[in-house]
Amino acid sequence: MITGIIGAMDIEVKELISSMADVKKETVSGIDFYRGRLKGKDLVVARCGIGKVYAAVCAQTMILKYEPDLIINTGVAGSLSNELNIGDIVISDGVVQHDYDASPIGIPAGMIAGIDLIKIPCNEELVKKIVKAAQILKDTRVARGTVASGDQFVCCNEKKDTITNTFDALCVEMEGGAIGQVCYINNVDFCIIRAMSDKADGSAHMDFDAFVDIAVERTILIIKNFLAEL
Repeated sequence: MITGIIGAMDIEVKELISSMADVKKETVSGIDFYRGRLKGKDLVVARCGIGKVYAAVCAQTMILKYEPDLIINTGVAGSLSNELNIGDIVISDGVVQHDYDASPIGIPAGMIAGIDLIKIPCNEELVKKIVKAAQILKDTRVARGTVASGDQFVCCNEKKDTITNTFDALCVEMEGGAIGQVCYINNVDFCIIRAMSDKADGSAHMDFDAFVDIAVERTILIIKNFLAEL
């Protein structure tokens, strides 16, 4: 079994890569892929870059080149829930693309043409395993639900409220929805693990840099525990 891990930024994957054994690096489509072993399991890890296009290119290339059995997208996100504070965790049961909008021609907001879904579901058994792995974290709220993605850093209450009310999402970020779409059309299981680094409101510029290290540390612990239990 091969597990694929994708993060948007170096900080989201560098500790995983440094923990791997027998690492081999290949560059494909301008993306560095690191193949190796962690917790005795085969792993391929990549930093895709920020945004849905980079994420989609990375996921499709990873699937074609390395044939992973599942892909986990890890990293940070902005909380959309009053109950989720900085450092808390969201594990996706599905993903939406909040900026995918053909509603002027009568298609519901977020409905993705070709697959005719608004929310792309994750594999239930995979989600359960990752939720269980997250129990390693102490004094941290872990929630499962919808992760919303779009090519914008959400940092105002108006946009935050629109995404929450339209999609009933728990957090917002910039890659997971694209990775989910690529995995769905390739029949590859996927899940998104996101730690809250900000509140997706006007305080984001103050919160993000200060709390991203703490947030990423928690997602890495979940992944390592998940791999150990596979």
